[in-house]
Amino acid sequence: MQITVPPSVKGMTELNRDEFTQTITVPYINIPVECMQSKQLKDILLILPSFKNVRDLEPRLKQISLDPDVIQTKEDIIKRIPSIEEYVEQSFDFIQIIITYANYTIEQIIKGILPDDLMKDKNVNNGSGYSLIGHIAHFNLRDDVLPYKHIIAQVVLDKLPHVKTVVNKLHEIDSVYRNFELEILAGDPNTIVKCRESKATFEFDFAKVYWNPRLSTEHERIIELLRPNDLVFDVCAGVGPFVVPASKFGCLVYANDINPECFKWMNVNFKRNQPKNSLREYHLFNLDGREFLRTIALPQIEHYQKQGQLNIKIVILMNLPGLAITFLDVISEWLSIDIEEKQQWKLPIHIYCYTFSRGEDRVEDVRTRLNLILPNVDNDQVSYRFVRQVAPNKDMMCIHIRFYDKKVEDDKKRNCSE
Repeated sequence: MQITVPPSVKGMTELNRDEFTQTITVPYINIPVECMQSKQLKDILLILPSFKNVRDLEPRLKQISLDPDVIQTKEDIIKRIPSIEEYVEQSFDFIQIIITYANYTIEQIIKGILPDDLMKDKNVNNGSGYSLIGHIAHFNLRDDVLPYKHIIAQVVLDKLPHVKTVVNKLHEIDSVYRNFELEILAGDPNTIVKCRESKATFEFDFAKVYWNPRLSTEHERIIELLRPNDLVFDVCAGVGPFVVPASKFGCLVYANDINPECFKWMNVNFKRNQPKNSLREYHLFNLDGREFLRTIALPQIEHYQKQGQLNIKIVILMNLPGLAITFLDVISEWLSIDIEEKQQWKLPIHIYCYTFSRGEDRVEDVRTRLNLILPNVDNDQVSYRFVRQVAPNKDMMCIHIRFYDKKVEDDKKRNCSE
């Protein structure tokens, strides 16, 4: 049922739960217990948070409250469930019930409180959109909504029992360490959280590192491409959402992040997720991304290429969308050295580099920028994929670049011969 809150709560900035109490009229029927098994019955029940829609009358007789948006007459019930016609004819009627604050959803309450003009603006986070990170609910409220921030936070605390802290992002991510300033709106000021993703458990201080649960699908997408013994180099690893599951899966991981807090919690997460009967080898670094590529990743790649181990691949992850594409100049410089030696390499290298685009043609925009930084890569070695919309007219894209991939090279030769 789509219930609306009383008009008196519109514009409320201090939560008064009693103001949400109102009386509504709903249909009901009385039916025997054995009729409760009807599958069609669930489609017409009155469903509200914290509301009991079935009431005991006698040992084997139940009173069922029905959804007035679906059921207005007894014929509406009989048409759907002919088998209970007798009981509908005998008992169908209307009853008044009291609706309280407990019976509304978060969205219904916030919609009822905020001015109507704010609800119409789709570009304004009106409080119904938030991320859950462990015990924290994270908002990114626009300026027009800020007068209502504390009441929104209190509603979330009331309605989501596992949420203990509500925070609001104050500024865009503009620091070298990719964290952002938070304001605690309500609840416990503790920002150290635990959460699960990709069959791994993570712990970190949300106020000091970058973590976005909306990227969980992308993390899993990349992890599913990996195979045991693959070599994974993560240039901007954060607290480990790509590499911790990769290590559990049996990959050899070299992970880096410039943020000391990320490095600290990445260590915690690798240790926490180590298989008990088979410890994994991993190497963690706290370096600038370019320095990690030049001094750790690329020398190690050369080492493993010379070993000649087969049936594995090398994966380089670069998830720093604001800057990562510019780090590819290190790869470009590296590719231009010892070209003949590199042409003998057997292990395919896959780079997954993330970037933002505001271009009218997102792929063409990213391709143009990539060609300026990495001109020594052919178009058939590169593919582009939309990841998610991060803001109006701003998308996150993934660039997939393949080197020394026999399949790509064979396809290229085949196309040339044709």
